[in-house]
Amino acid sequence: MDKILIVDDEENIIESISMILKSEGYETESCLSGAEAINKVKNSEYDLILLDIKMPRMDGIEVLEKIMEINSRQVVIMITGHGTIETAVEAIKKGAYNFLQKPLPDLYELKLIVKNAVEFKKSRDELIRVRKDLIETYKIVGSSEKIRNAVDLVKKFSKVNSNVLVTGESGTGKELAARLIHLYSDKADKPFIEISSANLPEEKTDLELFGGIEDGNFIKGKFELAEGGTIFLDEISNLTGEVQSKLLKVLETNKIMRLGTNIEIHLNARFIFASNRDLLEEVKSGNLREDFFHRINVFRIDLPALREIPEDIQQLTEYFAKKFCTENNIPVKKFSKSAIDLLLSLRWAGNARELKNLVERLIISVDKKVIEYEDIEIPGSRHLKEFSELFNKNMTLNDFQNESEKIFLLKMLNDYKYNISQTADALKIQRSHLYKLLTKYDIPTPKKRSGTS
Repeated sequence: MDKILIVDDEENIIESISMILKSEGYETESCLSGAEAINKVKNSEYDLILLDIKMPRMDGIEVLEKIMEINSRQVVIMITGHGTIETAVEAIKKGAYNFLQKPLPDLYELKLIVKNAVEFKKSRDELIRVRKDLIETYKIVGSSEKIRNAVDLVKKFSKVNSNVLVTGESGTGKELAARLIHLYSDKADKPFIEISSANLPEEKTDLELFGGIEDGNFIKGKFELAEGGTIFLDEISNLTGEVQSKLLKVLETNKIMRLGTNIEIHLNARFIFASNRDLLEEVKSGNLREDFFHRINVFRIDLPALREIPEDIQQLTEYFAKKFCTENNIPVKKFSKSAIDLLLSLRWAGNARELKNLVERLIISVDKKVIEYEDIEIPGSRHLKEFSELFNKNMTLNDFQNESEKIFLLKMLNDYKYNISQTADALKIQRSHLYKLLTKYDIPTPKKRSGTS
């Protein structure tokens, strides 16, 4: 039953309102002073408070301020008979939901105003609950310093209405960070529009982003669909120079122009950009405009690779296992110490996403309560086989060193999808040194591989 508190220094007003509300199925409480009302709010929760503005000792505005300090989400309707409209407007600015003037409106209108206020509170409470559930769904797990710093930045940046750049290797959680920025912000109840630059149709990119007319039909672009909310633009270095130029203008003016028109539309949305590449290298190679890079590289979050935060691997493993088992009504499975030690020894080129996939696969495939070391299939077994064959060959030490180094390089390149910067970083060598090794062992560079495929 919905509970309403009536605060007025006139008992006859309290009795009249209480009788009407009880007939509608509401539970009511009442008090004759502001001080008593504040004590009640401290100790009880109410779906609605009806608060008189003009009361002795402590007026309604002062009581409202105290109530908002206790619970900023409390729904309050002010009742005014002596004050002016200006006083009521002041109350609205201080957090009141609405106001009523004495003499009170007719019965139907009073019931409707109260019903709408109670329904408003229920809807808002449901939105808050859904928001909390989503924050739990998309939370970034880990207690390492690097993860704590990243989460702190997510929360800080969510409070300012500025564009954000999120970088990190594939599988580090860039989308999670973007969604959390959106959910922690005051845009949480507005759209979150995700755009993968790599999947934009080249011939229809402008139409997809800005909207326009196609075959006589008006098509709303993704930017317009995000009105009031957040645009998550992933893999930004895949955008063409022309699109980057147009996007730069959007960022500078907060305006967009539909394809085939001369009408500018104001855009009220936050951009969150993401990339798994070294953007400075992308600028040097000409894939990313320098002015565009500097425009978006202000509020930045760098997510660490999993190999940089091994102290989080056990926590992530247990989190993924519990979450997957709970979602699929499976008894929660554990990982033995030897299994965890093995996971700690791996490099995880696919980062947290690769670990998550492995954990879920093991939970389904291993029919035991505790997953052991021997249950885990080590990634890269093909390269292990090549090493094994190498051991059984007759060759000089120099030939063995060269062959084993080549196999190892191929494995690392494969793990990092032939991303030169990430592979060199993992090997702790300069990119120029890596290129020399590729030439030495006649290993095609990414451009040569794509050119011959």
